Amino acid sequence: MNSKTQESNFSFFRDLPEDLRNTIDRDSKIIMPEKGQVIVRKGERIGGAYLVKSGKIRVYTLDLNGNEKPIYDIEEGEICIFSVNCIFQKILYPAWVTVDSDNTHILSVPTKTFRHLYDNERMVRDFIFNSLSQRLFDLMSAIEDVTIHNVGQRINSLLVRLCPENRRLNISHQEIATRLGTAREVVSRHLKFLEKSGCIRLSRMKIQILTPDELVSLPPKNDQ
Repeated sequence: MNSKTQESNFSFFRDLPEDLRNTIDRDSKIIMPEKGQVIVRKGERIGGAYLVKSGKIRVYTLDLNGNEKPIYDIEEGEICIFSVNCIFQKILYPAWVTVDSDNTHILSVPTKTFRHLYDNERMVRDFIFNSLSQRLFDLMSAIEDVTIHNVGQRINSLLVRLCPENRRLNISHQEIATRLGTAREVVSRHLKFLEKSGCIRLSRMKIQILTPDELVSLPPKNDQ
C-alpha cells in the first residue's frame, strides 16, 4: 500500500480491500496548490472527487459586485460534496474554490473509481452521507448569519469558525471584508472594538483570539 491511502486521514481507506486501495493508488493523483490559488472556477467541469488530505480550501460564490459569499470550508479529512454531486450528476461546478492554507494536499479520485467505491462500499456511502449532513448544517448557519446577524456578529462568527488550536489567525482585514461582502473600514473598526473589549489582540496580518467564548456571546454594537 503506498502513501495515497496509507498516509490518509480518511479511515475508510484503511478498511478497504487491498485491490481497491491499489486501484485508488494507481488512478488518483495528489494536487499540491499554493495558498491563495484558485483551483476550481464556477462553470468548470471536474473529473473526480476532491478529498483534503491536509490544509484547508474555501468554497464560495461571488455577488454582482465581485464580493465573496462563503458557502463552506473543507478541512483536513473532509470531502468536497459539490465535487461528488458534479461527477454523479454530470454537471458543472457551481462555485469557486480557493486554497486557504500552506501545505495543502488534495487527493483527486477519478469519477469512475469513486463511483465504484460508492456503489460497492457501505463505509464510503456512510462517509458521504455524514459529510452531506454536515454541509447542510453549515449552509443553514451561513443563511442565518446573513439574514439574522449584523456585520459585527458575522465577523465574530467568522473569527470563531476559523480559529485554530493556537488561536492565532493569519488573515488580513481585507480578506475578512471580502469573505463577508463588506467594507474593509467596517471590519477594521469592529476589530478595534473587539481588541478594546479584550477579546482579541491585533498585529500585522495576525489576529490573536484571547476569549473565543466571550467573542460568541458578545452583544452587538448599536451602530452596526
